[in-house]
Parts: sequence; structure tokens; C-alpha cells
Amino acid sequence: MQLTAYFVTNRFRNFVVMVKIILQKYYNKGIYAHSQKKIILRSQTTKIVTMKKILFLCLVISISTATLFAQPIYNEAGIRLYHTPSQEEMEWAKSKGLDTLQRDFAPPPVGELRPIAEFEPAEAVLIRYPFGIPISLIKEMAKDIKVITIVASESQQTTVLNQYTNNNVNTANCEFLTAETNTYWTRDYGPWFMAIDNSGVGVFDFYYNRPARPNDNQVNKHLANYLSLNRYASNLWLTGGNYMNDGIQMGFSTTLVTSENLQHLGLNESQIKAQLQEYLGLEQYHFIADPIYPYDNIQHIDCWSKLLAPDKVLVARVPASNPSYNKFENAANYFASLTSSWGTPMQVFRVDAPGATSSSPTTPYTNSLILNNKVFVAINATTNANDLAALAVYEEAMPGYEIIGINYNGWLNTDALHCRTHEIADRCMLYIKHQPHFADMGNTGSVTFSAELYSYCNNAISYDSVYIRVNGGAYQPYEMQYVDNNTWSRTVTGLPNGLIEYYLVAKDESGKRECHPYIGAPDPHKFNLVSTPELPVLAIDKTSSSVTSEEFTIIEDYITISNVGEAELTFNITDIVFDEMLTITPLDGTLEPNASQIITLSYNFAGVANGEYNGSFKLLSNDPLHLETEITLHAIQDASMAAPILSLDKTSSSVSTEELTVVEDFITVSNLGNADLTFEITEIDFNELLTIMPLDGTVEPDQSLEITLSYDFRTIAKGDEYSGSFILSSNDPETPEIEITLYAYVNVGINENELSLIYIYPNPATDELVIKMSDMRYAICDIAIYDISGRKWSHISNPPSAPASGRESQFSIQIDISHLSAGVYFIKIEGKTLKFVKQ
Repeated sequence: MQLTAYFVTNRFRNFVVMVKIILQKYYNKGIYAHSQKKIILRSQTTKIVTMKKILFLCLVISISTATLFAQPIYNEAGIRLYHTPSQEEMEWAKSKGLDTLQRDFAPPPVGELRPIAEFEPAEAVLIRYPFGIPISLIKEMAKDIKVITIVASESQQTTVLNQYTNNNVNTANCEFLTAETNTYWTRDYGPWFMAIDNSGVGVFDFYYNRPARPNDNQVNKHLANYLSLNRYASNLWLTGGNYMNDGIQMGFSTTLVTSENLQHLGLNESQIKAQLQEYLGLEQYHFIADPIYPYDNIQHIDCWSKLLAPDKVLVARVPASNPSYNKFENAANYFASLTSSWGTPMQVFRVDAPGATSSSPTTPYTNSLILNNKVFVAINATTNANDLAALAVYEEAMPGYEIIGINYNGWLNTDALHCRTHEIADRCMLYIKHQPHFADMGNTGSVTFSAELYSYCNNAISYDSVYIRVNGGAYQPYEMQYVDNNTWSRTVTGLPNGLIEYYLVAKDESGKRECHPYIGAPDPHKFNLVSTPELPVLAIDKTSSSVTSEEFTIIEDYITISNVGEAELTFNITDIVFDEMLTITPLDGTLEPNASQIITLSYNFAGVANGEYNGSFKLLSNDPLHLETEITLHAIQDASMAAPILSLDKTSSSVSTEELTVVEDFITVSNLGNADLTFEITEIDFNELLTIMPLDGTVEPDQSLEITLSYDFRTIAKGDEYSGSFILSSNDPETPEIEITLYAYVNVGINENELSLIYIYPNPATDELVIKMSDMRYAICDIAIYDISGRKWSHISNPPSAPASGRESQFSIQIDISHLSAGVYFIKIEGKTLKFVKQ
């Protein structure tokens, strides 16, 4: 086995080195000398004693050397468990039926999902005892993050705690999960995390592709309970060392995932991607051929690449003489061809790993761990040139992070620090969702920065700012304002052309502080502001329209829009929210530079009830600084003090003639109100002998207009009788329509005194007013009394009438006016209005 050979080779090398050191010590004391490959001793006795000492020392050295490495791991059948499962292990699992064993399935979460990346905020790290990592790494991690150690029992926990105490590990940050395990590769069987509706964290569990290690396969169930997180489990064959994601929508594995799930579950690539989307929210998933295979069969992506940020990836590089050189270059080029989830090109960093396809040298540099602002990199027990070069690459790729090399003899090229640790996502994460500005942007005079902020523990957001620097200067803070739906925004004006670097900072009431990008100022987002082409510039003389009406008429208001820019301006009016009384013209148009357009707003108050009316519309344009402008609208209808009052001297026309001639009658239309009165005559129902002039008109306040009714009897026979009517419509809100009755009679001997006449007396009157009529052919149905301001004081419908002074040919109606104050009044009788004085 290759890995076994590696262990033996390295142990033998170290053993030889240590033997040489001991022999050199004895040489210096004159115990032995080297000459022509022979050991020359001073006496036989000395030779015997010396050889015994040497053999004893060699035994001690051999035992001591073995303790420098992680101890071999065996399963219950005594089969050695390597990082890559052996054929013996797989056959044993098959014989026990473990390769087809179904595990606890849990359906995917419901809601909007987002995968959580390794470089996002973590609250802990998961390791297992017996360890596969040096105590120096545990000590370093425990300085500022929780270390959760998996132990099999309380006695193991006591043992570990004693080791931590003896090595000055910060035990205040140490917790323990009691669970049976098979191996220490917590990365491979540990959980994957997802955010659900940006309000909490869940655990994704899977079938660990090591069927001979059932205890490892149960760890996520124990861990989910320990963390009080919901667990969502799929039967996909997966392993954590062969998974990385960008924290937004993109994930990566080698093609081992597709081949194993096709072999064991019959799932094709599309079906695998569908499950990863359902459980983790991964919209894009990339399966990349492993460049190390077949020199090592592990086929884990963390053996040769690592995502450092949503737009950064580290890819191992081997010498051009290496048989896998082209495979590594193809993988690097594949990453370079991608567009990150931020919309930016993927940045590819390379680290030399000449041992990637062999057992020597040891260069497992992509197998590192990111824990918040620290990066732990696996390097050799004695730091060499390859190690220093790798650390320098991390420093370049991740400015602002603390890059920590972890010296250890137990690292392998395809099994190092990342494989044996696992970060635990922060369950109370303060998540900043932001689409960065990048590349070149036209300088329009302002730049808007916005972000969505979410506390996964529902803590209130207390602070959000964008820090900006221009052309390498000092950062300046700009406080962002809450908009709605978890969104914060700030528009910054006056930024000059040049390189703009920025980062966001948010805090919540729990004290959490996070940046975007995660490390903040040392590695900010960047874009260039450049000169813009000629642009239109919208200017508006006002952004509101307010009108008041005291009449039932049309009132116009005007808004002037101008183009003060250097390019053609287009505009469009949309989203009009107002009463139907409003008409806007024009609704769209185009303005050349230095041109203007008047927008007319016509408010039609005819028939509109008194009150206030509010609304708005949107003015859209191609001015990049004024893409949308809201115009507010306000209108008041107050016609109570300004209204026309219609008065007719009579509501009927009755004529007779003794000759075949033209007879004229007259109806006087008066306006007793304080606003213009308009009228119109329609629906004339009478013989063609009648002509009415005028048919419409306008009467100013306190003015009258006479309507002439011409009856032409010249072509009719004597003795004919005619009746009919017409409608007089007006803008008097109280009397919008009156019917005028018509009667004509041609006969000899008709006395003009017998025509219908209406009188009122006494005038002035004190308590009672009498209405006297000479003819009751047309009954009086409606009487109203108004004061000189137009206010109505009395209204009588269908008043009773009686013969006047005992004469049956005349009738009278008594009206009580005792309640009226002294003054001038108008009495309106069926459209005819008479004036009287109350004493």
C-alpha cells in the first residue's frame, strides 16, 4: 500500500537521522571511529559494552520515533483503516451488508436555502480523540474559538482534559461530545451547514462513503442534537473532504461523487445536483476530474484546491515534469473560466506542491483550515523552503488574515489538517448579503451601496456603514440607513474618478460585528469610477401639484420638465393614483438638450363632492440620477361658498290667441348665487309651432336672462289646443334640472286675465305670507325660501290650498314666516322666484 510505504519510509528516515546523532555523540567521546566502513574499538570489552548500548539506544529511538505519528486505526475486525478505504475494508463492509445499509432519512428543509462556507463566521471546531492532530494546533484554536472534542466515554474526556491542562490549552473554550467513532477524519464524516430563510442554521447529513465505519456515519445525528439544530439527511454517498462551497450558490467536488452515486444509488449527475439544491440551496454545482488520480485514490478536492472567498480559489501546482502536470493546469484553467457568484471573474492562486502525486516531499498546502480570521496551514515538522513559499502564497491571497503554519510529522500529502478538523457554523451569525461593485463604473456623480442584513438569532441590527477610500487614501465612513425588508442603503455623492475601495461593517445588539468582505479593510471590494459619456439631465420646476376649487369647473395646473443635459431625454408618466377627475397630458415624450415640456394636469370638479383628494404619479426618465421621480397630488373641492342659484319667474308657459299670429311668452332665468350659472334647454316636446331662444347660456351672479318662447299660430286652425314640456338643466347643485310645462290654445274670446298668475301678500310681511293663484290648472308642489346669501330656510312640498276669499276661481296658500329674522328673502315657487321683506 502506498500510504503504508510512506509511513515506513518516513519512520526509517527519521530513525536513521536520530541514530546518526547518537553515534556522532559516541564518536566524539572516542567510542568508535569510521574507517573504510569498519568500526574500530579500543578493546573487546569496550566493543561488547558499546554495542549493547548502541542496540539499546536504537530500540529507544525506534520507539520514540513511532510516538511522533498518529497511531494506526483498526476496526472491529482488526482491519487497518486508512484515509482511503482499502480493498480489504470494502470487502469486509460488503460481507456485513454495510454497503447497502439505509440510514435515517430526513426530507430537505422548507424555505429559501443558502450553503454556509468554511470562510464564514464559525463558533467552534470539531475534532476527535484519539487525535490525528498535534496538541499545538488545538492550543492555537482554543485561544479564541470553542473546540468540541468527540470522546467515547467520560474516562476519555478526563484523559483529554488532563492533556489540555498539561499543555496550557484554554480549557474555558473546550467542550466534549460523547459518541463512538471509528476514525479521526471529522472533515469527512462531519456535517455540512445551510442557512434557512436567512433566519437560522440547519445540518445536512449524508451517507458517509466509508460503509465499514458505521460509528462515524452516526456522528452528525449526535452533533445535531448537541447543537440543538434540525438535521436533514440524504442517502447520497458523500464525504466532506470532497466538498466546498462559496456561501452563496456554488459548490464543487471531484467526479468521485458522480461515479459513487451512480454505482451505489443509480443516480445520474442531474439527479445528484437536484438533491444538493434541495438540501443546501446550491444552484450551480461543478464536478471536476481529480488531477492526482490514479497516483492516489482518495479523490478529495481539498487535496489539491481550496476556496478562500466567493471569488478566490487556491489550486496546487506540480512541476512540469510531473505526469499529472497537465491535469493540474486544466483544473486551474477550469476555475479561471468561471464567473463567481458576485459576478466577478474567479481569481486563481497557485501553490507549489511537488509532493502532491507522491509520498515525498510532504506538501499538503491546500489542506488548510480557515477559522474566522485565522488560517491554519499544514507544514512539515521542520519548516522548509516549500513551506515558506506556501505560507507566502496565503499571505498574498488572504491579506488581513493571520496565517499560521502548523508543524507536524504526521501530515500526509492527501491527509492533513483540513481532513482532521471541521468548523461549526455560527448559529447566531450576523449575515451580510451584498452584491459588490466591481470593474469600471461610469461616474454619474453618485454611487449607491446597499445590503441586506440578517441576524440568525433575531438580534436587532444596531449599526451599518460603508467605509470608502479613494485612490489609496484613508477610509471614510458613511452611515447606511434602513430602507425596508432588512435592506440598508446609502448613496454617496461627489466621488472622483479613480480607484474606489470599500467594505461594509454591521453590528447587532448582541455585540456581533461582521464585515463584507469578511476580513474588511485589508482586502476590500474594488471598482473604478471613470468618465461618463454625454448624459441627459432631468430638471423639474416642482414635484407636487396642489389646487383648490370653489366652483364645479375645470382647474388646470402645470409642471415644467427640462433637459439640462447633453443627450436626448425620454420621459414616461406611470402609476397614476388619483380620482378620475384628473387628466394628464402628455404622458410621455422626448426632449432634446436644453428643451422643455409643459405637463398639463386638468382637474375636472364638475359633479365632484366637497372634500380633499390626494394621490401621486411617477415620472420615469433615462437620466441615471433621476430614473424615477414621484409627483404628489393634492386637490380640494370647496364649493359651499361659491355656487350658482337658479331662479325662474315661472315654470310653465301658457298662451292663447284669438288671431292666427305669433304670440311670444317669456321665462326669466335669474342667478341668485355667487358663481356663474350655466343652463341648457333640452328634450323639447311640443308642436313645431314653438321656437325657443336661446337654448343655452351663462348668467353671472345677480344677473338675469330672458328666454323667449315664440308660438307661431299663423298656419293652424282656430280651436286647436296644444300641450308639452321641455327640460332646463343647470349647474345649480340644488336644482340641476327643472321641467317647464307648455300650453297653447287658439280660440276667440280668451281673456288674458284668466292666464295663470301668482301673487304674494302682504309684502312686507310679519308672521304669515299668502300665495294667491288665479288658476289652479297646474298644482303647486314645491316651495322654498332663501335668504339673500343663498341659504335655504324653509322648504314645503305639496302645500295645501283653499279658495281665496270665498272665490272658487282663485286659490291661496298660507306660509308661516314667523321664525325668520328681519330682512330680504326670496320665495321660489315651482321655479318662479319672488322677493319679499320680513319685518
